[in-house]
Amino acid sequence: MADNSRESQPLLQSNNGGRGQTPQSRARRALPYGLVALVFIIISVVLLVVLVKPKDSDHPSDKPKKSPLSDQLNTPSIFNHLEELYAIAQKHNNSRSVTNGYMASAEYVQAQLQRKAGSYCDVSTQEFKVPVWSELAAPELSSIGIGHDGAHIQYQNKVDFQNFRYGGTSASLKKQSIKGVANHGCFAKDHRGVGGNIAVIEEGGSCTLWDAAYLAEQAGATGVLFYNNPTRKALLFSRIRITAWAEGDPLISIPVLSITNSFGSTLLQNQETARLTLKTVNRMTVESTINVLCTTKGGDAKDTIVLGAHLDSVPEGPGMVDNGSGATSLLEIALVMAKANYELKNKIVFGWWGAEEIGLLGSRHYVRELVKDAKSKLIAMNMNFDMLASPNYVPYVHDGKTAPKGLVEPSSKIDHLLIEYFERENKPFEYTDMEGGSDFLPFLLEGIPSGGLLTGAGERKTTEQRTLFGGFANAPLDPCYHQSCDTLENVSKSALKLMSQAALHAIAKLAKAENVRDWLANKDVKLR
Repeated sequence: MADNSRESQPLLQSNNGGRGQTPQSRARRALPYGLVALVFIIISVVLLVVLVKPKDSDHPSDKPKKSPLSDQLNTPSIFNHLEELYAIAQKHNNSRSVTNGYMASAEYVQAQLQRKAGSYCDVSTQEFKVPVWSELAAPELSSIGIGHDGAHIQYQNKVDFQNFRYGGTSASLKKQSIKGVANHGCFAKDHRGVGGNIAVIEEGGSCTLWDAAYLAEQAGATGVLFYNNPTRKALLFSRIRITAWAEGDPLISIPVLSITNSFGSTLLQNQETARLTLKTVNRMTVESTINVLCTTKGGDAKDTIVLGAHLDSVPEGPGMVDNGSGATSLLEIALVMAKANYELKNKIVFGWWGAEEIGLLGSRHYVRELVKDAKSKLIAMNMNFDMLASPNYVPYVHDGKTAPKGLVEPSSKIDHLLIEYFERENKPFEYTDMEGGSDFLPFLLEGIPSGGLLTGAGERKTTEQRTLFGGFANAPLDPCYHQSCDTLENVSKSALKLMSQAALHAIAKLAKAENVRDWLANKDVKLR
């Protein structure tokens, strides 16, 4: 970014020098009036030209240069890839999720890379296992033995209760007794006497919901009901699973449901007499899936830069914005670099992650394998591209200041590099945090600086954002987020162009940089 105060200094010095009463200045007043007027006009014009001259031109080197690849990266080519992914989704239940069209999507990316970039990068895959849970039918829950008459009460799904994701497989419990569990169920001793009963547990405490549910199952509970704390209104819909699940980790088999605070309190008040009838129809399987990797043949492996975008969608939709837009942008950038045989100082890994929509499992697996093979220290940094074409978009840059302690400075260097493009093109942007929710997280957790771009999901656009970016205030940035309508018609081509070019600007500079680690580690060092 240009130092404005430094740029204005020569002008200030020039103006100050013209105010002195030297003999020469006094002599000029003795010149004929017409000549004086002419000189005055000429000086005024020269000063006007200097004063209105753009500040960046005083120091041309301060202004980020346009990448030589930018003209080769075109939006129609990215959109062509999106059309191919959409065609795949149409053949697989309108989805590219792990058990639908994901593998066909991965095969398409592989084929493109092998055919057009095979001499530039080594194309490979990583296979790994993931648990896939789905609700096949709405759960049912009723009670007797509550209140003075103990009459039968039928509860309403999505209002009084609902399934947790990964909350067990199918179950049918009839007139089951219940047992309240103290201390949020965080310790094995809290679950004494729960065997043969449905455990009723208040959310919270020092443990995760998974921890408490797993302890209940190990103690012989037939099911678990987590009730909201007094301040929470919406029913919980968390994953009852180890967050970074890996092959061999346990999964819950008993039914685990979320209930309201008032429902939970009522059950505990009547736990001696209450009996519950519960039916769930869920499926839990462990599936094989893959990451697709394109590792450049050139570049220093000790300063490897990982560029990632998840390739899977949710089961409910084809995922053209989330995240076909990021995946196809990254694909076309890789192909453009390969076609140009772009010179590399640093090794680049282009990664298309699988199973992001079920908990970042593809990127978690990639990082886990790096650690296992003692290669994580070779990774200098990561950039993530998740949702680059939301229809009511805001151009977001991940804010390095929200990275974990120890990674703020290097992650901030990454966000500053990304915003160079917006500043050069005079395009507004906003920062957004890096507190979780996408594939940068496993890298941050391993101590690897990260950054990235996105255009927004279900959050609503403010009136201030409408003024800056256009679109519709009070409407979601992506009204079709995680829905069946996330089709080609949902894609903003203007956002796709803007964000893919911003990504390319940063990638092209990083690929050729001779001092990436020094640049990341020192705030005063410029990328060269």
